[in-house]
Amino acid sequence: MTLEVLWSRLADIAAKSGMKCGRSDKCNAECCRPSVSGGEPGVTHPEIELINSFLAKHRGFRFYEAGIDSCKFLGKNGKCRIYAIRPIDCRVHFCKDESLASQSNRNASNLVEDYHSRHEAEFMETELIDSFRFSGEG
Repeated sequence: MTLEVLWSRLADIAAKSGMKCGRSDKCNAECCRPSVSGGEPGVTHPEIELINSFLAKHRGFRFYEAGIDSCKFLGKNGKCRIYAIRPIDCRVHFCKDESLASQSNRNASNLVEDYHSRHEAEFMETELIDSFRFSGEG
């Protein structure tokens, strides 16, 4: 299974299950602020390659538009600027409530576990998104 196939299947699971942000103020990208949420998404090397390819096409990409306490890809408008190629960890996180804890979905979890077991070497080299320096990042 390719990364793109995984993304498509995860989107189908989310759509069929009705998964969406469970915050009372709707999605305000609080979970995209690791210092607030207490979590930081991981990114695998195939995801890094896709993000770097995207960045190569968008010369002059400005990191940390939303501030240093936010995900480096979050725009000033509170939207993910790499949404189409966001990492798996971001694709499976839907805030359950005000705590920013993620809703669990067994189908999504099983699918991601299956993908990672088939790509174990890549998974074992997962980096934290904010710790990794992407192309063009100072």
